Amino acid sequence: MKRIREALRLIIEQGVSRTRAARALGMGKTTILEMLARFKQSGLSLSEALALSDSGLESRLYPCAIVPPPPIARREPDMEHVASELKRPGVTMKLLWKEYRQEHPEGIGYTQFRRRVHRVVPPVDLVMHQDHKPGENAMVDYSGNGLSVVDASSGEVHGQELFVMVWACSGLCYCEAQESQKLPDWTMGHVRGFEYSGCVPKTMTPDCLRSAVTKAHRYDPVLNRTYVEMCTYYGTVAVPARAGHPRDKGKVEGMVRIVQQQIVAVLRNQTFHTLLDLNGAIRKEVDRINDTPMPGYGARSRRQLFEELDRPAALALPEKAWEYQLWLVRRVGPDYCVEVDHHWYSVPYQLAGTSVEVCVTGTAVTVYQDQQRVAVHGRMPRPGYSIQESHMPPAHLHCLPENLDRLLYRAQRIGPWVCKLVQARIDAVIQPVAAWRACMGLVRQAENCPDPAQAERAARYALKQHLISCHRYEQILRSKVAEAEPEQEELGVVKHTNLHGMELWAKAQAN
Repeated sequence: MKRIREALRLIIEQGVSRTRAARALGMGKTTILEMLARFKQSGLSLSEALALSDSGLESRLYPCAIVPPPPIARREPDMEHVASELKRPGVTMKLLWKEYRQEHPEGIGYTQFRRRVHRVVPPVDLVMHQDHKPGENAMVDYSGNGLSVVDASSGEVHGQELFVMVWACSGLCYCEAQESQKLPDWTMGHVRGFEYSGCVPKTMTPDCLRSAVTKAHRYDPVLNRTYVEMCTYYGTVAVPARAGHPRDKGKVEGMVRIVQQQIVAVLRNQTFHTLLDLNGAIRKEVDRINDTPMPGYGARSRRQLFEELDRPAALALPEKAWEYQLWLVRRVGPDYCVEVDHHWYSVPYQLAGTSVEVCVTGTAVTVYQDQQRVAVHGRMPRPGYSIQESHMPPAHLHCLPENLDRLLYRAQRIGPWVCKLVQARIDAVIQPVAAWRACMGLVRQAENCPDPAQAERAARYALKQHLISCHRYEQILRSKVAEAEPEQEELGVVKHTNLHGMELWAKAQAN
């Protein structure tokens, strides 16, 4: 030992007291005394002792010292396997070390394991620390590896995308499963994320996916119009990350890793048959992540940091949630209709051949031309046509398909007797659709009559004579036979004070 040599030199050669020598060498006085006693018993002179090596001097003074056991033969980890496993998503050095120690309990410790990994795995690039102001920014992205929904009837497995939003300052996260990364899921994921946090950040940092960025550019990207309208509705501004620069949204990249490790890994063995059930399980795990205390932040959770920092500085939610809107540019065809999801919606016929803008929501289709609304339709989920009469040219109005209710309405507008005649024609057949053409003829003959009163008298005469066919009604109108017959007043109930009621009649019958 080097301190033995120094102690002998200080005390014997230089005459330093044992107390000062012990203080200078960091040794106890009892240890110094024991060492001097062993030196005297060894029979060595000072020059002989100083000439020996450290191990030789120690063996002469401490011949009975316990020899340390030989090092245990530890099996080294397979670093090629470790390097390849680290490239897989969600795999960490800590996880690989635990797996290594499970197979080899006598193996090396975690510190030595990390040193060996750093010799094999190339070092990561330098990163810059970023300070995020409270309520200033939130970042959004999709997680690469999501969960799945199994169809209960067919057993088909449908993979789901994981939408992730994180507040940059506090780290509060929101996650949900979606069917795709298309524009409706992308924008409505933002809406539900804002509702979960109860407020809106001043800026958003999305990835350069197609639903957010129509045309990527390093300095001036072109954003999707629907996405911009959603952000404008909530008062926030979208500033997308640069293409190929994931560190521009480093917070959400880190949260994606946490989602993979603490949500996907936790729910990997569970089976979900509906997207609603899957999102319910995800919501529980998201709440657990947000409510877990973090040691590096004074044991405060993400939710506590959010309430202290982000919420007071964030924007308030509007009273009504934003409704998804898809903007399309369509050219009006010769049938004065525009197509949306294989369904055709009419516009005023004067716009045939022009280009219009179509705003599509979950319930309505609105058509604009030069920022002016020209048509509104309820959205239809299946192929077909939705044509409004006000959009049709006059020549097409006469070709509109009719139904019996519409025919009765037209007949009622002429008069009650014409309506009764049409209803009698409908009642005369087993299937009402069989009387459609005959009713159409009756209504058109009555409408073409120059005098509605004459059409009424003819209908009353036809009902009285049980002549309800279209041909007979036409003959009655042409011959004017209903005009020669005197009109008879309908007999009704006469009310008079001299007339006795039903009670007197009942008494007479009882007597």
